[in-house]
Amino acid sequence: MRRLALLALLLPLVAPAQPAVAQTAALSCPVRVDPAAFASEARLSTLAEQQEAFGPRPTGSAAHAEYVDWLEEEMGAIPGLQFSSLPYAIDRWDSLGTGLTVGGASVQVAAPVPFSFSTGAGGVTAPLVHLAAGTNITAANAAGKIVVRDLPWTNVPNLLFYPPTLGYSMYDPGLTINLLGSESMEAPAAADADLKAAAAAGAVGVIEVSQLPHAQIQGMYAPYEGLPYALPGAYVGADQGKQIKDALAAGQQVQATLTVNAAWTPTTTRTLLATLPGGSAQKIVVESHTDGMSPVWDNGPLTMIEMARYLASLPVECRPRTVQFAFVTGHLYQHLTGPDVREGGAGQLAAQLDAEYDQGGVSSVVVIEHLGAKRYDAVARPNGLPGKQLVASPTLTELLLVPVSESTPLRELVKGHIQYWDVRRTAILKGLSAADLATVPRHCSFGGEGTPYNQHLLPVISPIAAPKTLFSPQFGAEAIDLGMMRKASLAFTDVVLDLGPMAQSAVAGDVTTMRQQRASGTPGCA
Repeated sequence: MRRLALLALLLPLVAPAQPAVAQTAALSCPVRVDPAAFASEARLSTLAEQQEAFGPRPTGSAAHAEYVDWLEEEMGAIPGLQFSSLPYAIDRWDSLGTGLTVGGASVQVAAPVPFSFSTGAGGVTAPLVHLAAGTNITAANAAGKIVVRDLPWTNVPNLLFYPPTLGYSMYDPGLTINLLGSESMEAPAAADADLKAAAAAGAVGVIEVSQLPHAQIQGMYAPYEGLPYALPGAYVGADQGKQIKDALAAGQQVQATLTVNAAWTPTTTRTLLATLPGGSAQKIVVESHTDGMSPVWDNGPLTMIEMARYLASLPVECRPRTVQFAFVTGHLYQHLTGPDVREGGAGQLAAQLDAEYDQGGVSSVVVIEHLGAKRYDAVARPNGLPGKQLVASPTLTELLLVPVSESTPLRELVKGHIQYWDVRRTAILKGLSAADLATVPRHCSFGGEGTPYNQHLLPVISPIAAPKTLFSPQFGAEAIDLGMMRKASLAFTDVVLDLGPMAQSAVAGDVTTMRQQRASGTPGCA
């Protein structure tokens, strides 16, 4: 679908008396991003490799701070941008060493559970107990012991991503999605509930066993609440899990020593804001986070660099609204400002934008994550080895989920650009949680960084994927399909370009009514 046709549909929704729009027409502003004027695949590859060179970037770490500085340098080379920062003081959690012995034999540890209680260098020693998935951790079965727990896998039916459930439209021209299948991945976030239950039961530690091999989960980082756990936890791979279970299979009590040596260090971290002035001060905010384990986790900032470069090359008359690029901190430290609010830096920014929205300061938010993530399938390991291993598909990317807030013109805008740029395997969604007609918004979850903006009743477009490689730094730039990343980058740059002249009533859709309902007492999301 050509952009001219799309603009023809939206033209009646554009305010007719805005001088900036009239000047735009006179200047023959682009109606679509010229791909020759946008970053090549080679350029995106270079950026991804530079990002990967910083290594894992937990919130507030030296690598994280250096990466944000690098982003500021890259954006600083683009003329016309104005910079500011939102600083936060945190207590950074640093791993100083992790170890495990079982029955006197050393067992390789893949990673500590972030924010675990520090045992010091000596560790804690206690009997092991294996509590299978579905078995409650209680004082009767876990007190005084180190709990061995198998990580679960989540399974979400593909049909949920189609209308009339959560789906608005699906773009899968190759018919690559099995309607009766599901999207699945291992869920290390389950360690949060395990560690809390084990602490309440009087256990002294938790060992989480992955179905994947050590080489694919080494350095795994999840969950990332930013709050201290009351006991130590660690991840082991499938082979190490078998070693532990084999030791327990003899039926005799097995002693283990688990060491998670860690420190909390006061430091600061920041959200970087780069603002490109437009014809009006009303902002389109483009956001992604900067703390992550790998480029596939958070390659949104790389797209934002090139989006900013392209938009800054246009005359200001071709940018009817200001565009603010927000490089947000606190994704890996969700309780950024204290234990009572779980929103990370995205939530802090969302609250600020919420306060500005009714005064006309904000138009919309576009959140960018996981573009071009290659699909990896979990397959049986060779030679009878335990568990599974992740193998990249030679042709497919992960399903790109794009929740869009409740505006039909906004959803149609995204749909048109996804189809034009052939961003395959993309589902435009109403949300990523079941509708609740008693709350505003009706769908509380957008699945990731977009969620707090949605919950703060801002018009939001929020692409996100769920790659099985997400939590592990062992998968670097090679886990990105650069061709698909570029197509998606072009599509969402076109979205931002079209948001410039679009009437705010069309951008907002039902958000306007929902904000009025909230003001009258309708509850929001818990």
